[in-house]
Amino acid sequence: MSVRFCFVLCVLMALAGGDLRAETSVYWVANGPMASDFDGDGKVTFTDFLHFITSFKVDPVNDGYDPRTDLDGDGTTNFTDFLSFSSSFGHAQTSVEQSENRYIIYVADSDDSSVTALDFDSHLMLDYLPFRGPGGITVSADQQSIYVTEVFGFFKMDTRHQVQFSVPVESRGKAVLSPDQTRAYVADQVQDLVRVVDIVNGVTLDSVVVGNRPIDVAVTPDGTKLYVANQTDQNVAVVDLATLTVTSTIVIGAIPGEISITPDGARAYVTNLTRGVITVIDLNSDQVVGAIQLDQEFSFGAELSPDGKILYVSADGTLLAIDVQRNLIIRTLFLGDYSTVLGVSPDGSRAYVTTLVQQLGGPGMTVVDLNTWTILGRIRGFAFPREIVFRTVPRVTGSQ
Repeated sequence: MSVRFCFVLCVLMALAGGDLRAETSVYWVANGPMASDFDGDGKVTFTDFLHFITSFKVDPVNDGYDPRTDLDGDGTTNFTDFLSFSSSFGHAQTSVEQSENRYIIYVADSDDSSVTALDFDSHLMLDYLPFRGPGGITVSADQQSIYVTEVFGFFKMDTRHQVQFSVPVESRGKAVLSPDQTRAYVADQVQDLVRVVDIVNGVTLDSVVVGNRPIDVAVTPDGTKLYVANQTDQNVAVVDLATLTVTSTIVIGAIPGEISITPDGARAYVTNLTRGVITVIDLNSDQVVGAIQLDQEFSFGAELSPDGKILYVSADGTLLAIDVQRNLIIRTLFLGDYSTVLGVSPDGSRAYVTTLVQQLGGPGMTVVDLNTWTILGRIRGFAFPREIVFRTVPRVTGSQ
């Protein structure tokens, strides 16, 4: 494992266990002048000023202190923040046309032992769900079920976040659903296997040994093969789902991170935690057919756009956009000192990237407008998110 990547993990874990870990609320900080819109009415007015002065020079450990007023992220609300607020006074937010659907963002935060549900429009917290070190979360195709993997179990929840069933597992690995939505394939990093769970009846059906420390799983669109990234073995195992046998292993030559399979099932892209490349695998031959060279030392999260044309990659503090037809990096955006996992909204308009920005107070999620390729702001209060997913709900008053 590269020295830089080890350093990244150590910094994130240290910050998660230190003073920043004490933050109990998740809050949105917009980029630019609207960071001073504390009441969320779309403009910076005298009401926001009154809110600001309640935290001015107040000890951050005080219950009445609002960390959003720390505009420069230095840990206190002082005269520098007052100057920033003054320059923002009077600004108003440009109206944004809302999409037909509404989205709920789910963040599995392992070090906070929680899954947080956020509103896509306002970034306000909708629910806080305690789990024991959750490492993976996924949503059913009909948007009616949420599945969470944690240290001791695999859970199914309904749209009210009530648990429908749980089955025992021994690690917080990732999970993926079969295309017909009847099975879940759950990576178990302790036992070095993938468990097959019947998600209709809530029982474990079988398991298959895949390799040392499976970190991610992905299934082909036709549901015939499962690809498993094994950290310690530095390879990808190919599982025939009809027979539940490993038919081949694909050597990566570095510690794999995440696997993304194109909608046509032709290729898979694998991020690498110890090399500055994205590995390209042909899924017909199950052979490595290329590598996309990066300027960054490593890459972590990867998500395809809804149309499957662009691969978004979180690479060492930078967001990359890769044209998968040409395997060419077409855009880059610097986000912070380090970055790990990311999620792309179902409409392809935004990316949410776990980032560490030391000058802005530490870990959080950077929100990027993928159309304008600009940073909209950051969501603070998270410790170490492991997965970010979305659930689509109708835009009806009172719906969840």
